[in-house]
Amino acid sequence: MPRLSIIVPIYNVESYVGQCLESIRNQTFQDWECLLFSDGSKDGSINIMRSFAAEDDRFKIIEKQNEGYGTTCNRGIDMARGEWISIVEPDDFIDPHMYERLLSDTTSENGTVDIVKGSYWLYYDGRDGYTDALQSPNLANAMPARRMEFSLEEFPEPFYHHPSIWSAVYRKEFLDGQNKSSMKIRFEPIPGGGWADNPFFAQTMVLADRIVWTPGKYYYYRQTNPGASTFIKDYHLPFDRLHDMREFLEGQHVSKEIMRVFYSREFDYVTSVIGEYGFDDKNEDVRALIREVFESMDRKEVFLMADRLRPEFLDYYMDFMGDSYEIHNHADVPQPALSVVLFTHDARSWVVDTFEAYSSFKNLPVEFIVVDAGSQDSTVTVAKEFAQKDKRFIIKEMDTDATTPELVDAAMNVARSEYIVFVPPHFTVGEGFLRAALAGARRSHADVALLDAGNIHCDYLIEKLAAKGVPAKAFMDDPRSVRGPIYGPFTATEIPELAISTDRDYSWHKIYRTAFLRDSAITAGEHDIFDNLLEFGGRALLASGNIAFLDMKTGWDVRDIQRKQIPSSFWLALEKPIPYTSEPDTDIDSVLSLGIWLKDNNLYETYEQSYLNTLLSSFMFGVSTRYSPEGIVDFLERYLGETEKQLDIRAHGALYFYDIDAFNAFQKITLHDRSLDLWLMERALRDEDIIFARDKEIQDIHRSARFMFGEKAIDLVKTISPTSLIARAQEQARKLKRG
Repeated sequence: MPRLSIIVPIYNVESYVGQCLESIRNQTFQDWECLLFSDGSKDGSINIMRSFAAEDDRFKIIEKQNEGYGTTCNRGIDMARGEWISIVEPDDFIDPHMYERLLSDTTSENGTVDIVKGSYWLYYDGRDGYTDALQSPNLANAMPARRMEFSLEEFPEPFYHHPSIWSAVYRKEFLDGQNKSSMKIRFEPIPGGGWADNPFFAQTMVLADRIVWTPGKYYYYRQTNPGASTFIKDYHLPFDRLHDMREFLEGQHVSKEIMRVFYSREFDYVTSVIGEYGFDDKNEDVRALIREVFESMDRKEVFLMADRLRPEFLDYYMDFMGDSYEIHNHADVPQPALSVVLFTHDARSWVVDTFEAYSSFKNLPVEFIVVDAGSQDSTVTVAKEFAQKDKRFIIKEMDTDATTPELVDAAMNVARSEYIVFVPPHFTVGEGFLRAALAGARRSHADVALLDAGNIHCDYLIEKLAAKGVPAKAFMDDPRSVRGPIYGPFTATEIPELAISTDRDYSWHKIYRTAFLRDSAITAGEHDIFDNLLEFGGRALLASGNIAFLDMKTGWDVRDIQRKQIPSSFWLALEKPIPYTSEPDTDIDSVLSLGIWLKDNNLYETYEQSYLNTLLSSFMFGVSTRYSPEGIVDFLERYLGETEKQLDIRAHGALYFYDIDAFNAFQKITLHDRSLDLWLMERALRDEDIIFARDKEIQDIHRSARFMFGEKAIDLVKTISPTSLIARAQEQARKLKRG
């Protein structure tokens, strides 16, 4: 009777099975049998199996109809004659020393060793000129780098990680019922792959008396087989297996520590479904399955895991369950004075904070129009939850391929207000500021009101007003006044040097009279981006009969939610459609398109200086916010030639341009071939200085006596406080983190 039985369930893997069986044959440990199950293969796998069996009688072939992974493994366990059982998947392969190392010590003074578990490699086939590659899995990184013996109650860490049942050997009598619950352990008879290893993993780990861990990586887990069960097509699989495991754990009455680790596993599976596997958590069925998982968790235990869970996971849990939404009940405003338009697309990771901030508005007669461009995450679901309680929210769902003009038109079609403002959805603007801006727009009867913080153009504007007979003295400010002067009214032709550049200087800081936009049939440009709507704004300014500059005499009460909220782990599954990168969208295509529009409408000569200043600012913003070499090269190849030709800075000279920093930087870039490299080096050194300064600030904080005392106080409170109080504190901390 062999000491070890190796089970290999084989189905249509002729490309890999030869390497798998060769690695088994090359084992330094010799006392084994290998049960090769042809699970109804229709390719050449059976011929490869037969060739190995003909040369080595330890290989035994069992041909049968297709029954699936779980049923096939169960047949193998039942037929096995070995004292120990191992399973090898046919698209993987193993180290020659695997079984010699795993079976080198299977005794314990503390009980019976039921499982000996090793680590493994993530294996990637070589392709596209690259050789094959290995990656260490999370299991190897989290487990001790030494041999150890334990039970799951003593050390639940392995329960969090990939089941990797094939990197272990199992005592056959243990699987046959010689365990804590006298339970016969077998796989779920699920058709196909079906993730049947998950319940088997849970049962073996929980019911084992002693588990031996050996840190060596002896198993090569192939990641590049497109037919592997790793690549799921049915989102029910992970949830079904979680249900199986949960049912088993509840019946075993395992410790809270094991359940917390299992919760971590459940969070991973949820994020895999909506991230790695790309399923949509707007789908009602998917949401119902996620809710079943979350509702099965002990809420207190979830918050006691705050130190273990990634903050994004905990936020997602709270957001999904509606625990972190501070939605204020508010009736609809029959005649809103202002419409705040928010364009969204795959913004779940930060849009909750945006909606929450606007829902807190109390005194401004406002409506919030959310125009969604076919989000594939739960952005719309979150928006609808706000709309259920706060009737000021209006949701307009559009297709993913909807153009910017179509999105703007959708907002205009539902707007009921006197004035309208288009705010990027990752920014929030304070209610007090918007009230003041609305009051200024009304007082000046503006078609377009530009909201300025300090009004850098006041001398120019006063000069233009003086030419119209308005005394300059009228704009002398009193330091005690709450708001600054209103400059206007103007038409674009009265301020031609400023009209277009103002559009970009003030970005989206513009309030439009809604009826004026409709009457003038103002439309967005094809290249407009949500952060700017530059073509839209330019056309509106040129058509306006009343442009007013409002000196708000205060900084914008603005929060960039997106920049604040998005973590550095961009690969995180919950962030699958990455909503924020270090290279933001640029508006240069909008600027260039606006230039063509000006020429087509015989307006270019009038507004040339204003337009070229806009182009310079847009170009330098674009190249300055490209950080990857590929991004810089691509941007320069696409835009430098045309920009340099239009700006013609040597003909115009420095006095022609308003942004002298942008002008100087543009000269550095275009001076000669070496000048661009020097400019990039200068920028890198400047960025490095900023990083060093921030690092020093953080270090100073952590070294401060107040911080160190606070850490010790927190540790003491955790020690003496009941778990319910700690859990509640963690919950409140997650809510407050957005403040």
